[in-house]
Amino acid sequence: MKESTRRLARLALLAALGVVFLVLASVLPTGSLALLAVASFAVCVARMLYSWGWGVGVYAITAALGLLLYPGTATIAYTAFFGYYPLAKSLFERPRSRVAEWAMKLALYAVVFALYWTLLSVDSTLPWYALCLMGAAAFAIYDWCLSLMVRIYIEKIARYMK
Repeated sequence: MKESTRRLARLALLAALGVVFLVLASVLPTGSLALLAVASFAVCVARMLYSWGWGVGVYAITAALGLLLYPGTATIAYTAFFGYYPLAKSLFERPRSRVAEWAMKLALYAVVFALYWTLLSVDSTLPWYALCLMGAAAFAIYDWCLSLMVRIYIEKIARYMK
């Protein structure tokens, strides 16, 4: 099989897996954040296997198919943040300084939170700053889990994907 055909097939499978996890995140009553994290991991794998541009392609295809097939809050969350975050994370982790890395990550989170808060007019009994802090904690856990999934992929799975 030609390498270009193999690459296209793998990327299509990654996008399809991302869509499956998006639909599951929309349908299942619990675990939607974990399923969104797994859906975003497909973008990580595409970026690690081929390049940043192919990761963008998997994100775009997964988001578009998710919005077409099952437009719900999980798909919107994937499109607005979870889907492209692995690509942003790979850019943010290039500097040597952990402080600069986390400053960029938290700045992205703050921008997304502010847009979410203003555009969707969230109805909550908690004040906005409490939601922002709880979301930042959840974001830090998501970032850590994504790093853990990448490490497991590199150590256990990557050698079989060549």
